[in-house]
Amino acid sequence: MLKKLTATALAASMVTVVPVGEAEAKAKPKAPSGVSATSAILFDSTKKKVLWKRNANKRMPVGSMNKVALAMVVIKKGKLNSKIKIKQKYKDWVDNWGASNSHLVPGDVLTARQLLEAMLVESGSDAAYALAEAYGGTGGHIGAQAKMNALAKRLGMKNTRYTSFDGQPAKGDRTTAADQLKLARYAMKSKTFSSIVRTVKKDIVSTTGRRYPLRTHNLLLRGSGINENNTGYPGLYGIKTGTTGTAGSCFMFVARRKQRTVYGIVLKSSSGTARFLDSVKMLDWTYGTRTSVTLEPAAPRHRG
Repeated sequence: MLKKLTATALAASMVTVVPVGEAEAKAKPKAPSGVSATSAILFDSTKKKVLWKRNANKRMPVGSMNKVALAMVVIKKGKLNSKIKIKQKYKDWVDNWGASNSHLVPGDVLTARQLLEAMLVESGSDAAYALAEAYGGTGGHIGAQAKMNALAKRLGMKNTRYTSFDGQPAKGDRTTAADQLKLARYAMKSKTFSSIVRTVKKDIVSTTGRRYPLRTHNLLLRGSGINENNTGYPGLYGIKTGTTGTAGSCFMFVARRKQRTVYGIVLKSSSGTARFLDSVKMLDWTYGTRTSVTLEPAAPRHRG
């Protein structure tokens, strides 16, 4: 039996909230309350209207959410069965930055599709570097950033400039919640992208037979985190987290409930846990529900 935690415990890295079910709100407030994010936007895709926003055009970094743009550059180019060799510099990159990684082994060979999974599910910056070099043309990862910016221009993301392929802090790397909403809606039209970002866990196996276990950082997906029976947020099926010291804790999400599809962006929430709680508050306000969630990160894994 789970016990209800204090407000102090809710700020810890492992958080459990007692399920209380759903209750229709008696009187819907004009805006979701208690959202900590510096910038946010909520969009009803079914009704084609912005439901609520806060500083939606404030230019900010978003950490690993940059990987969504890189993923779409790769998916648009195609050739996802092409094989890519892992280089030492990809490992050095994540080691030097302390970035999230898939623990890819130099010399190993994986397909572009597998690297997309490692980048979007595990948020591996090593996988991102490999893809950026492979799909950046003669410009390498710089070329990939140019393609990310070209994509942003096509989508009308007027306040976005990518100077980092994976979201590590870089001068001038900025976007907005409003622009990220445009990217999220575009990306989820791709069957390849949408199927990957709803993945909770998966093992990918390289051409040498090495197994890499992947587990999502999105703790609002059903079965995520340490508790595989976790229901997550009902109806939520993506998309991507982002975290750096500069960007803070960010989250791009989409959910379908009560026959309404809703997209949301939260930027610089007060903590890694808060970005998920912010998203729940925004969605519950939209749907007129009250939902409790379990936010227990998966235990560290030892991998070869």
